[in-house]
Amino acid sequence: MIHLLPGMGATSAMYDGPWKSLPDSNPLEWPTHHGETTIADVARRMIDEHAISARDSIIGSSLGGIVALEIHRFLTLNQVILVGSAVSRAEINGLLLGLAPLAQITPLKFIQVLAGKTPTLMSSMFAEVDSDFIKAMCGAVAQWEGYTGSKERISRIHGDQDLIIACPADAHVIAGGGHLIAITHSEDCVRLIEELQ
Repeated sequence: MIHLLPGMGATSAMYDGPWKSLPDSNPLEWPTHHGETTIADVARRMIDEHAISARDSIIGSSLGGIVALEIHRFLTLNQVILVGSAVSRAEINGLLLGLAPLAQITPLKFIQVLAGKTPTLMSSMFAEVDSDFIKAMCGAVAQWEGYTGSKERISRIHGDQDLIIACPADAHVIAGGGHLIAITHSEDCVRLIEELQ
Protein backbone atom coordinates (compact mmCIF):
# COMPACT_ATOMS: atom_id res chain seq x y z
CA MET A 1 0.00 0.00 0.00
CA ILE A 2 1.17 3.54 -0.78
CA HIS A 3 -0.21 6.10 1.67
CA LEU A 4 -0.33 9.71 0.45
CA LEU A 5 -0.04 12.41 3.12
CA PRO A 6 -1.06 15.97 2.18
CA GLY A 7 0.53 19.26 3.15
CA MET A 8 -0.44 21.13 6.31
CA GLY A 9 -3.36 23.15 5.00
CA ALA A 10 -4.38 20.58 2.42
CA THR A 11 -6.56 17.48 2.10
CA SER A 12 -6.45 14.31 0.03
CA ALA A 13 -7.90 16.38 -2.83
CA MET A 14 -4.35 17.46 -3.66
CA TYR A 15 -3.78 13.91 -4.94
CA ASP A 16 -6.27 14.04 -7.78
CA GLY A 17 -5.73 13.66 -11.52
CA PRO A 18 -2.45 11.90 -12.42
CA TRP A 19 -1.98 10.75 -8.81
CA LYS A 20 -4.90 8.35 -9.22
CA SER A 21 -2.79 6.31 -11.66
CA LEU A 22 -0.48 5.16 -8.84
CA PRO A 23 -1.45 1.55 -8.09
CA ASP A 24 -2.57 0.56 -4.60
CA SER A 25 -2.49 4.15 -3.37
CA ASN A 26 -4.44 5.51 -0.41
CA PRO A 27 -4.77 9.33 -0.08
CA LEU A 28 -5.19 10.17 3.62
CA GLU A 29 -6.79 13.06 5.49
CA TRP A 30 -5.33 14.78 8.51
CA PRO A 31 -7.04 13.81 11.75
CA THR A 32 -9.24 16.07 13.83
CA HIS A 33 -6.95 17.53 16.47
CA HIS A 34 -7.02 15.62 19.77
CA GLY A 35 -4.28 17.53 21.56
CA GLU A 36 -1.25 16.33 19.57
CA THR A 37 1.65 18.76 20.02
CA THR A 38 4.53 17.02 18.23
CA ILE A 39 5.19 15.49 14.84
CA ALA A 40 5.75 12.15 16.60
CA ASP A 41 2.28 12.39 18.18
CA VAL A 42 0.69 12.81 14.75
CA ALA A 43 2.82 10.00 13.29
CA ARG A 44 1.65 7.57 16.00
CA ARG A 45 -1.95 8.57 15.44
CA MET A 46 -1.71 8.09 11.67
CA ILE A 47 -0.13 4.65 12.17
CA ASP A 48 -2.95 3.60 14.51
CA GLU A 49 -5.87 5.08 12.58
CA HIS A 50 -4.76 3.89 9.15
CA ALA A 51 -3.09 0.59 10.11
CA ILE A 52 0.18 1.66 8.48
CA SER A 53 2.78 -1.11 8.55
CA ALA A 54 6.45 -1.56 7.65
CA ARG A 55 5.38 -3.18 4.36
CA ASP A 56 3.83 0.12 3.25
CA SER A 57 5.30 3.12 1.49
CA ILE A 58 4.45 6.76 2.13
CA ILE A 59 4.54 9.73 -0.19
CA GLY A 60 4.30 12.98 1.74
CA SER A 61 4.08 16.59 0.64
CA SER A 62 5.47 19.33 2.90
CA LEU A 63 4.16 18.52 6.42
CA GLY A 64 3.10 15.13 5.06
CA GLY A 65 6.72 14.31 4.29
CA ILE A 66 7.83 15.38 7.76
CA VAL A 67 5.19 13.14 9.34
CA ALA A 68 6.19 10.34 6.94
CA LEU A 69 9.76 10.55 8.25
CA GLU A 70 8.52 10.17 11.84
CA ILE A 71 6.40 7.17 10.81
CA HIS A 72 9.53 5.76 9.11
CA ARG A 73 11.47 6.27 12.35
CA PHE A 74 8.90 4.09 14.15
CA LEU A 75 8.33 1.40 11.49
CA THR A 76 11.18 1.43 8.91
CA LEU A 77 8.82 1.66 5.95
CA ASN A 78 9.33 0.01 2.59
CA GLN A 79 9.87 3.44 0.96
CA VAL A 80 9.40 7.14 1.74
CA ILE A 81 9.15 9.75 -1.00
CA LEU A 82 9.23 13.38 0.06
CA VAL A 83 7.55 15.83 -2.30
CA GLY A 84 8.59 19.40 -1.51
CA SER A 85 9.38 18.41 2.07
CA ALA A 86 12.21 18.68 4.59
CA VAL A 87 14.46 16.32 6.51
CA SER A 88 15.55 19.03 8.95
CA ARG A 89 14.26 22.30 10.35
CA ALA A 90 17.30 24.03 8.79
CA GLU A 91 15.79 23.49 5.31
CA ILE A 92 12.60 25.39 6.19
CA ASN A 93 12.37 29.14 5.55
CA GLY A 94 13.60 30.80 8.76
CA LEU A 95 11.08 33.63 8.55
CA LEU A 96 8.20 31.16 8.52
CA LEU A 97 9.63 29.28 11.50
CA GLY A 98 9.99 32.59 13.33
CA LEU A 99 6.34 33.40 12.68
CA ALA A 100 5.11 30.02 13.97
CA PRO A 101 4.15 31.35 17.45
CA LEU A 102 1.74 33.80 15.79
CA ALA A 103 -0.37 30.86 14.59
CA GLN A 104 -1.74 30.57 18.13
CA ILE A 105 -3.29 34.05 18.03
CA THR A 106 -4.31 34.12 14.37
CA PRO A 107 -8.11 34.01 13.80
CA LEU A 108 -7.66 30.94 11.63
CA LYS A 109 -11.28 29.78 11.62
CA PHE A 110 -12.38 33.17 10.30
CA ILE A 111 -9.68 33.08 7.60
CA GLN A 112 -10.83 29.57 6.66
CA VAL A 113 -14.42 30.76 6.26
CA LEU A 114 -13.23 33.48 3.89
CA ALA A 115 -11.00 31.03 2.02
CA GLY A 116 -13.93 28.67 1.57
CA LYS A 117 -15.73 31.34 -0.43
CA THR A 118 -12.93 31.41 -3.01
CA PRO A 119 -13.40 28.80 -5.75
CA THR A 120 -9.85 27.45 -5.94
CA LEU A 121 -8.50 24.05 -4.94
CA MET A 122 -6.07 25.45 -2.36
CA SER A 123 -8.73 27.66 -0.75
CA SER A 124 -11.31 24.92 -0.54
CA MET A 125 -8.79 22.47 0.96
CA PHE A 126 -7.56 25.02 3.48
CA ALA A 127 -11.14 25.72 4.55
CA GLU A 128 -11.68 22.01 5.36
CA VAL A 129 -8.64 21.29 7.57
CA ASP A 130 -9.13 21.44 11.36
CA SER A 131 -7.84 24.87 12.43
CA ASP A 132 -6.62 23.51 15.78
CA PHE A 133 -4.56 20.94 13.89
CA ILE A 134 -2.97 23.64 11.72
CA LYS A 135 -2.10 25.77 14.76
CA ALA A 136 -0.61 22.80 16.61
CA MET A 137 1.44 21.72 13.60
CA CYS A 138 2.88 25.22 13.09
CA GLY A 139 4.37 24.90 16.57
CA ALA A 140 5.32 21.25 16.09
CA VAL A 141 7.30 21.92 12.91
CA ALA A 142 9.13 24.80 14.60
CA GLN A 143 10.17 22.41 17.41
CA TRP A 144 10.87 19.37 15.19
CA GLU A 145 14.36 17.95 15.67
CA GLY A 146 14.58 16.63 12.12
CA TYR A 147 15.24 13.17 10.76
CA THR A 148 18.66 11.68 11.52
CA GLY A 149 18.10 8.03 10.62
CA SER A 150 19.18 6.09 7.54
CA LYS A 151 18.28 7.73 4.24
CA GLU A 152 18.57 4.44 2.35
CA ARG A 153 14.83 4.10 1.66
CA ILE A 154 14.13 7.84 1.30
CA SER A 155 13.85 9.71 -2.01
CA ARG A 156 13.16 13.39 -2.58
CA ILE A 157 11.32 15.28 -5.31
CA HIS A 158 11.55 19.05 -5.14
CA GLY A 159 10.85 22.17 -7.16
CA ASP A 160 13.84 24.41 -7.81
CA GLN A 161 11.72 27.52 -7.10
CA ASP A 162 10.43 26.44 -3.67
CA LEU A 163 10.54 29.43 -1.30
CA ILE A 164 9.20 27.50 1.72
CA ILE A 165 11.68 24.61 1.83
CA ALA A 166 15.02 25.04 0.07
CA CYS A 167 15.64 22.65 -2.82
CA PRO A 168 18.11 20.05 -1.50
CA ALA A 169 21.13 18.87 -3.46
CA ASP A 170 20.02 15.21 -3.28
CA ALA A 171 16.55 15.77 -4.77
CA HIS A 172 15.09 14.83 -8.12
CA VAL A 173 14.48 18.40 -9.28
CA ILE A 174 11.40 19.66 -11.10
CA ALA A 175 12.42 22.79 -12.99
CA GLY A 176 10.17 25.77 -12.37
CA GLY A 177 8.35 24.03 -9.55
CA GLY A 178 7.52 25.82 -6.32
CA HIS A 179 6.31 24.48 -2.99
CA LEU A 180 3.04 23.11 -4.38
CA ILE A 181 4.55 20.80 -7.01
CA ALA A 182 2.26 17.94 -5.97
CA ILE A 183 -0.55 20.06 -7.45
CA THR A 184 1.12 22.28 -10.06
CA HIS A 185 3.45 19.61 -11.47
CA SER A 186 1.50 16.45 -10.62
CA GLU A 187 2.36 14.65 -13.88
CA ASP A 188 6.09 15.24 -13.32
CA CYS A 189 5.80 14.04 -9.71
CA VAL A 190 3.97 10.86 -10.67
CA ARG A 191 6.42 10.11 -13.48
CA LEU A 192 9.38 10.44 -11.08
CA ILE A 193 7.64 8.31 -8.44
CA GLU A 194 7.02 5.56 -10.98
CA GLU A 195 10.75 5.64 -11.83
CA LEU A 196 11.70 5.47 -8.15
CA GLN A 197 9.57 2.42 -7.35
